[in-house]
Amino acid sequence: MATSEQVAAPPLWPVEARLAALLPDLLVFRKPRGSEPELATAQGVLLGVHVTGFTALMDRFSLTCKSERDMDKLAHIFSYYISDIVEHVLCFGGDILNITGNVLLALWTVEQNQLSDIITLVAKCSLEIQEKFGIYHTKEGQDLQLKIGLSAGRISQVIVGDEQRQYLLVIGRDVDDVQLAQRFAQANEIVLSWNCWKLCEQYMFEVEIMREDEAVKLRDMRIIDPFDFDEHFDKCLDYLPHYRTSADTLRTALELDPDSALEQTLRKHIMKNLLKKIDEGQPMEYISEFRTVTMVLVSLEFHKTAWMLHLCHLIQEAALYISTVIEKGGGQLSRIFMFEKGCMFLCVFGLPGDKKPDECAHALKSSFSIFSFCWENLAETKLVSISITNGPVFCGMVGAVARHEYTVIGPKVSLVARMITAYPGLVSCDEVTYLRSMLPAYNFKKLPEKMMKNISNPGKMYEYLGHRRCIPGERTGSLPNGPAEMFAPEERTSSSV
Repeated sequence: MATSEQVAAPPLWPVEARLAALLPDLLVFRKPRGSEPELATAQGVLLGVHVTGFTALMDRFSLTCKSERDMDKLAHIFSYYISDIVEHVLCFGGDILNITGNVLLALWTVEQNQLSDIITLVAKCSLEIQEKFGIYHTKEGQDLQLKIGLSAGRISQVIVGDEQRQYLLVIGRDVDDVQLAQRFAQANEIVLSWNCWKLCEQYMFEVEIMREDEAVKLRDMRIIDPFDFDEHFDKCLDYLPHYRTSADTLRTALELDPDSALEQTLRKHIMKNLLKKIDEGQPMEYISEFRTVTMVLVSLEFHKTAWMLHLCHLIQEAALYISTVIEKGGGQLSRIFMFEKGCMFLCVFGLPGDKKPDECAHALKSSFSIFSFCWENLAETKLVSISITNGPVFCGMVGAVARHEYTVIGPKVSLVARMITAYPGLVSCDEVTYLRSMLPAYNFKKLPEKMMKNISNPGKMYEYLGHRRCIPGERTGSLPNGPAEMFAPEERTSSSV
């Protein structure tokens, strides 16, 4: 396993390198166009690594740990586990797009005629990851295991935001396919999307057809001569212009010359709390901490009729409104995730420098404002769901020295994601948020108990009604432009947060 030095960035790194370590090459080496949303399309291979068992481990650990230090230790164990996987992907030339909760997404951007060679490279990388890190035994008796999905084809890269804050998203059918492949995979399995299978050199793969025209399970590769892959690897390096040029670092992005314009561009993609600590020169390992925060997860599902560019403008409009409202209440829009039918926005109240005694009330009021805005102003919106939780989480760096991200990990993070699925079309909150908000009880309606995967005791749940009173028998969860009760809950394929 990795040691603690792996997540501690060298203190002498220039600012550009510290910023680049937090971002993918896709952002570091791009040429800004100056207008948002910015949409670009390229060919590539996607690798999704999902750590299973971590949500259950967190839930079990939260019931038995005796101090915040125990949960902090668990988060660091997870970070070290992820760091080994991150470094392995980087060694194979992958670009880590994001590390979110228990999911890692990497991309190899190449030309269309290079896809088959790169699929072979990524398949070999995946097999080695499963062999080396596929199972990790914990003292608590809950194993961590990996589910890996691969997809290939056209990838759309979208940047939304404004001059102060920007967010990178990857969208398209093949992004949905990597999520679908992960869902089909069981622990310790590798699954290729059907399009990935059609594009690869099929004679080199031992596979099992899982579902016709949907996915195949990769069992092994038919490489007789061990030196064959070394030659193939050298061939693939010609397709990867940003692959490391020395043995001293895993990324050329960390060795760029000082560039004030690049620095200003990169800063837009990093939260202001983190930028402040970087500017103060704080070591990365000191940025991580265990603290109580309030999380807001906004889920927007769009009608299938929405075309790509229009969808980007909808996400842009939503992102600008959400970030403005959340920041006024003392929170921050942390991430935007894409899933098959729409997107999710993760917001956090109570990060360093933002702590307020009434953050739960701000979170609820902000959420209701966002809920109303999305229904009334985003024409292609099919369903709006918002969930809110409050509690202790690990806030800090996850990953390796060359590539890490600031994230939040804990049972409350898992709960806020499960609530979106359990209570669609509503602004829902857990009991802690309800109690700590100190808002009038008549502004809430108690929700029915529902089973949530890997959540042993979710507790009482409430719908927040804004300033309206809860009248017994009243149908809630709707606005004039979009009655939520018209839409049946649908199974989601989004990445875990």
